Amino acid sequence: MNYKELVDPELRKSAKSYPFNKTVIAAGNVFQEKDWEKTTLPDGLLEEEIEIPGFQDLLFKITVFTPSGAGDKLPALIYVHGGAFVYKAAAYQKKLAFIYARKAGCKVFFPHYHLAPKYPYPAAYEDVVALYRYVTEHTEELGIDPGRIGIGGDSAGASIAALVGCRYEDEKIGMPCLQMYVYPVTDADMNTDSMKQFTDTPKWNSRDNERMWNYYCGDDKELRRLASPMHAALPGTIPRTYIETTQYDCLHDEGLLFAEKLKAAGADVEINDTKGTFHGYDDTFDAQIVKTNVKKRVLFLREGFGGKL
Repeated sequence: MNYKELVDPELRKSAKSYPFNKTVIAAGNVFQEKDWEKTTLPDGLLEEEIEIPGFQDLLFKITVFTPSGAGDKLPALIYVHGGAFVYKAAAYQKKLAFIYARKAGCKVFFPHYHLAPKYPYPAAYEDVVALYRYVTEHTEELGIDPGRIGIGGDSAGASIAALVGCRYEDEKIGMPCLQMYVYPVTDADMNTDSMKQFTDTPKWNSRDNERMWNYYCGDDKELRRLASPMHAALPGTIPRTYIETTQYDCLHDEGLLFAEKLKAAGADVEINDTKGTFHGYDDTFDAQIVKTNVKKRVLFLREGFGGKL
């Protein structure tokens, strides 16, 4: 189907499809790393890198973005980037982290977690749990308000973050004050209507999605369910949650179903079911629809952190 005729006119130039296989992933990660390094820090932010042990005590890096001159006891957002569990962080995700740090007035902890297929589930999940534990245990030296630590992510990163949000009691790491999930991966069962319908959508489709789960979990159905937020037991108290979905996206329905699951358990959930959009649409920063929805995310963060607008 020609989705360029259906999506928001300002997004049509980026409504492209790309092959998804191990060869493309390897080449893509070389490009992603170079593009990340070329993306310079804007005025008003500080950047540093830390390194901590995560999965099997293997070290991994975290980039920390801090508003300059903001003083002590800032809120913190642990933001987990997407990329099908296999790709390094993209430049546009770095730019989004800039926006969240500056506009929401928070420190952003951006983990460069271990990637599949070399490191399948639970490697990335255990890295993010380790980061969350590190932040909560070092709030004084990090200049973090212990009562204002949130978690979020996009796509596969949102899946990892959502598992942490579901399991914070089991992991004994304290409840996040908020959680923000942008077009999240939530269910390896892949039985929704949107998963069946959207086999050829821009940037991501159900065929890619099946290959992604194979890279992350193999064909082990039980392991896939264990890695799926939709099948996770919910904690006694669920943080305030923002979930954003995209219209022409195989993940559309499972994002909404996860939101409904949280709501049914008593959570305060803000659903932003965007129209004229596709997976990864928010790399087009000059499009009005991107500006509008990123502003909604920032508003959610600011309100959740107790900041004034």
